[in-house]
Amino acid sequence: MENKWPSILIGALAYALLSLVISFLGMTGAAAGIVGCLVPFVSGLVATWHYASTYRVTLTPGSGAGMGALAGVIGAVIGGVLVLLLVSAGILPDPMELAREQLESQGMSEEQLEQAMGMAEMFSNPVLGLVIGAVFGAILGAISGLLGAVFFKKGEADADLDGY
Repeated sequence: MENKWPSILIGALAYALLSLVISFLGMTGAAAGIVGCLVPFVSGLVATWHYASTYRVTLTPGSGAGMGALAGVIGAVIGGVLVLLLVSAGILPDPMELAREQLESQGMSEEQLEQAMGMAEMFSNPVLGLVIGAVFGAILGAISGLLGAVFFKKGEADADLDGY
């Protein structure tokens, strides 16, 4: 039984890097939501693909889901922290400023704008964002890890679920 952590970390780094690329592209609206939901799928697929290809084994669906969930959580935290640091450094635009600009372009009155921004600020806590990202990363990473275990079959089945 080979160590799964290198593959999990590679999946997490793929997630984090893809989330940074999307942040630099400055996607907004529905496109950002759709692409943002697809990013966690990368973590589980990359982790299971790397492990199966490197060690020429077939993962059980449970083992793939576990690897994907871990890669998703770690990737969400790394990516989230990196984005927060880049926003703080002024390299990436502040999401609250982007939201304000978008709402202004829609012709909202000042009162409507302040109400919408107040609601947005309530949900813009960085810790809350990291926790929500980690939860979604775990769920979507587990799903993609399970799918990766089914798709990336190599050699004999690896039934050891505790080899992290």
